[in-house]
Amino acid sequence: MAPPRASEFSVSDIGLFDDEALSTFLDPRDGGVDPALLGVALQRADPRLIHRVIAALPSDAAARFSDSRAAAADDPAIASAQRDVMELLFWPLVYWNDPGDYEELISGEHLHPRLLEAIDLDGRIVCDIGAGTGRFSLAAAPRADRIIAVDAVPQLLRRLEAKASAAGINNVETRRGRFTAVPLPDRSVDIAVACSSFTTGGPHGGDAAVNEAQRVVRRGGDVVVIWPQDPHWFLQRGFQYIAVHGERTVHFRDIATAERLCSLYYSADAAAWVRTNNSAEVPFSVLGMSPPSDLCIKRVE
Repeated sequence: MAPPRASEFSVSDIGLFDDEALSTFLDPRDGGVDPALLGVALQRADPRLIHRVIAALPSDAAARFSDSRAAAADDPAIASAQRDVMELLFWPLVYWNDPGDYEELISGEHLHPRLLEAIDLDGRIVCDIGAGTGRFSLAAAPRADRIIAVDAVPQLLRRLEAKASAAGINNVETRRGRFTAVPLPDRSVDIAVACSSFTTGGPHGGDAAVNEAQRVVRRGGDVVVIWPQDPHWFLQRGFQYIAVHGERTVHFRDIATAERLCSLYYSADAAAWVRTNNSAEVPFSVLGMSPPSDLCIKRVE
């Protein structure tokens, strides 16, 4: 279910993405945005957006999109399609339009140190896929030889670069790319990591993304998914599961920030909990989340 803030966005807001982001976030593979559903959702959209969407889609998906737009739908069907599309695209729209909120949301989610200890980072070349503003990259940089941070959203990568510069970290390189098209040659890194970014379906994951992560890792290296959405899904694909006892609380900057972010991105009940308890320390259970204290890892043969 999309967070409360989803009501602030409309389906036409996907036009705010540049062409590369449209291609990334409208990728229909592995349960991504269904082109036929998108066609219904955009039946009354600006023709300029329609042209950009068609150009962003693979040819077969573009044909399905166009056919769906040509078949008239009633208002309830259009509204339902728009809700479904926005549920898939809500977080990309937040990353693109409000990276500050995203950074505040993750700043209080502390990765357990033992998760980093479980990864063989020392002297390694590491690709951080879906790097965001550098939660994993900056923590791993002191141990790694080199980190290549890949993300589809330039706004997030600019924040990562600024944070690395301020911390005097000079072994992190940023590149724009997507889960299914990592901008690296075959067998070019020792480890590929996705930290709280890899889902079991598109556009942020799925089998195509697992295959792409394995492509860029040298034989004997590892693909690591920190804080997996569904560990069982990864176990079915040959990963091992590691869990540690971690913190059970998100540390927001202050009470006002906690209430605002809870009301926008979690639930009215979570915001009410903050008010009732007058606390910026919010249990993950109140937010309906598990804590960031597990990972899945697979050796590339």
